[in-house]
Amino acid sequence: MNRFRVLKALLVTIAAVIGIGLLGVLAIRLYGAHRLARVTERYEREVGSLSVYGFARKKIPVEQNAVTWQRPGVLAAVFFPDDSSLVGSLSAKRFSAWTAEDTSKLETILARNGPSLELLDRARGIKASNWDIPYQLGTTAKIPNLLAAINAAKMLNARGRLALGRGDRERALASAEALGSLARSHEQESALIVVLIGLVIEKLQLALVNEITSSALATPAELDRLEASLCDEDLTSAVRRSIRSSAAAIAHDVDAQPALGDDHGVIPRSLVSALANVVAAAAVESHGDADRAVGAPIRAPLPTIDPANRKGGWWQHLLASYGANYESVLPRATATASARDLARLAIALRREALVSGSYPAIPPAIHGVPADDPLTGGPRAYVVNGNGSAELGSTTTVEIVRSITPGTQLSYDALYKWALPAPH
Repeated sequence: MNRFRVLKALLVTIAAVIGIGLLGVLAIRLYGAHRLARVTERYEREVGSLSVYGFARKKIPVEQNAVTWQRPGVLAAVFFPDDSSLVGSLSAKRFSAWTAEDTSKLETILARNGPSLELLDRARGIKASNWDIPYQLGTTAKIPNLLAAINAAKMLNARGRLALGRGDRERALASAEALGSLARSHEQESALIVVLIGLVIEKLQLALVNEITSSALATPAELDRLEASLCDEDLTSAVRRSIRSSAAAIAHDVDAQPALGDDHGVIPRSLVSALANVVAAAAVESHGDADRAVGAPIRAPLPTIDPANRKGGWWQHLLASYGANYESVLPRATATASARDLARLAIALRREALVSGSYPAIPPAIHGVPADDPLTGGPRAYVVNGNGSAELGSTTTVEIVRSITPGTQLSYDALYKWALPAPH
């Protein structure tokens, strides 16, 4: 009898605990639904629609679509072990710093990838693009092969540097043009990660443009081609569009009732499901805050993200399941806009010096290039030296640039410091 009473009490206790747990889960669900509704209403009132269908892109005839050539081009690249690291290294430094062994290995890689490069070259000059990303599927939408695109872009950059170093200026210019087209096609999309890759590719292009523009043999016709190759996508609009697309995808996924992931296995699935609306509300709200911060100058090195904070805590695990990466995109877009503006100004200065015989006392006003540097929010540095050469640059620092995009001094020199030779 005593055993029966103990068992009965235990079962009653278990039932009570389960009942309380179910009530708790229901309460969390109700709170989450209420909070998401309030956040959604505020977001759509202050930022924009959370409908994923608003980000669907217009179809482009295949013959007018740069992606017609770029997609098979990046996928056709064949890299053997260590090829990627070598090409990446060579794309980050001027040809004068290469070794004979570097050059020989790159020649082998380029010869093997002739078909890939030929396809990528076919996209030169084509500004319209569409990667056919199905944005209506939310965060599950399939995106292009971004790693392949980066590897192909680094190969184009290295090819351009090699060509310039050997006096093949036509191939160097073609490489810059192909890079510009590849960067533009990614920046025109609305997926955050795709736009981010576009920024990476554009910086590879700008580094090559820097080396060509700064070479003593540059001609007005070459400068015209370089200017035409530069990306013209408004990065403030592109990043804001991609943030809004990400927020819409998150809201869509909650409505579609997908399985909110917890790859770390530290949270019970029932709790993950109950918290779906709460997490979505927090994610949408943070996207709204990010939207309002687009384009802000960066006047000090960005704080280092504490890895322990990234790994610890169940809340961080849930938020990470949505993969929001706007923290990286925002500063990179501002830095890229700064580098692009410097490129346009440097090309204009170089062209004027070749025509008139000397650099102007102040940089020219160019439509679309703000008077102040987007990265610093203040004036750029410009000086005409006594020997007739000129220097143009951002007053940002290596430390700030490295905090945005970890790299070396070479990355800073190639994008934010332009040494323009005296005209001859």
